[in-house]
Amino acid sequence: MTAPVLTPSSKSFSPKSLPMSSPEQPSLKAVVDINILVRGTLSTTGGSALIIGAIKRGRCVLITSRQHLSELYNVLGRPRIADKYGVTERERRQLVGRLYAGALVVTPADHLSLCRDPKDDYLLEMALLGQATHLVTEDDDLHDDLAIRSLLRDYGVRLVHIAEFLVDLARASNSPCNCE
Repeated sequence: MTAPVLTPSSKSFSPKSLPMSSPEQPSLKAVVDINILVRGTLSTTGGSALIIGAIKRGRCVLITSRQHLSELYNVLGRPRIADKYGVTERERRQLVGRLYAGALVVTPADHLSLCRDPKDDYLLEMALLGQATHLVTEDDDLHDDLAIRSLLRDYGVRLVHIAEFLVDLARASNSPCNCE
């Protein structure tokens, strides 16, 4: 099954007009910042690894884009990372393929220009396009920007750190977070 690709119209895009998730899907839908995905891939312990585990087990839906997954693939292929952690090209392809298979894949159109660092705008756009419940990042630029927090809140998106997301994940499954 291929994840749907959503593309906003440049004039009439409204994230609230997109279809709601079906009842059989997990209740949490999250955009996860690339550095968290990288850390979760390279380690078997810690919050980032728990998030990767939850995504792989279908406890939450990853909202991503081709650009986002391509960045993950490329970062894991950097010599200092691939050599240090022994990440092979095959492992990178398998990881990206597995994440893609269970993800809601959206197509940001670069319509937003809100972040101090323009490279972060696509995270916001993915969250809005995919009707995320959460945007998970440790980026203080995003957390400290009241306008961004307000915008996301208006669309029902919680801007959270790893620990906050894990608490919400545990609550959503009515059990302690046992994502490993």
